[in-house]
Amino acid sequence: MKHYTLFILMILILIVSGCTKQPTKKKPLCIIHPTSKDGNIKEIETTPEVSKEDEELKVIDDGAGGSNKVEDEYCIVDVFTDSMFLNGDRIKLIKNLDALSWERKVLLEAYKNHTELWNRQQKKEFQKILEDDKYLSLCGDRRYYDNLLFTTEEPQLDILHSILLLKYINNLSHGCKKWVLEKSSNENSHKDIPSLYLLDMIEKDALVERLFIPFVPKQKSFQISIREYKKMKDKDVQSEKLKDKRLEIEQIKERDDYPSYRK
Repeated sequence: MKHYTLFILMILILIVSGCTKQPTKKKPLCIIHPTSKDGNIKEIETTPEVSKEDEELKVIDDGAGGSNKVEDEYCIVDVFTDSMFLNGDRIKLIKNLDALSWERKVLLEAYKNHTELWNRQQKKEFQKILEDDKYLSLCGDRRYYDNLLFTTEEPQLDILHSILLLKYINNLSHGCKKWVLEKSSNENSHKDIPSLYLLDMIEKDALVERLFIPFVPKQKSFQISIREYKKMKDKDVQSEKLKDKRLEIEQIKERDDYPSYRK
């Protein structure tokens, strides 16, 4: 009788254990920290699955390349290629920066005689503009901003502020229409952007907000459209309507006169 009871208990245990679903382990998100010396990966909490529509909105808002899929994990890719081997040399960092040739040329010229351009207050002021995307001009350059968020070393941090200033003002002055339509960031047109002048003003401790004034469209419709876009986004408006409103904003940028000074 005792053996029979033990046999029944064993069967019940097997049935219960077989029906119990083992918890599945979620794949971690990772951040490859820019300029990390050892390339260590830091795990962060996973985000919930998003719908196809939400993904489309994310592309419109955050820019192509904000995250790149690497081995089934989302990682922020370092915009300084091979930076972990450069030991902080600013000239080598600029030469190995994932940027357009004219952008690297301007940065090399600006940093030729300076190890640092930005002071603490300027960085704080500019970071607020980027955080709010005040003029909706981050466009396809979101990954540079992602690198800025996770970089702590100099001169990488200083260079990231400089390249983002050039890109952000360039997008503000010429618009991001092509990027919105094609999810591309190759529309850069810089002929009327006084890049060296802007970086020189940064080195002279100029107020960052004032550097934007000549490039902000003068039409009242610009600020109104930005407010409407952000309200629509908060209300989770359909992606196509949101895209149309964003195109309207980029068309206003393109129609605006170029800045009065060109250097």
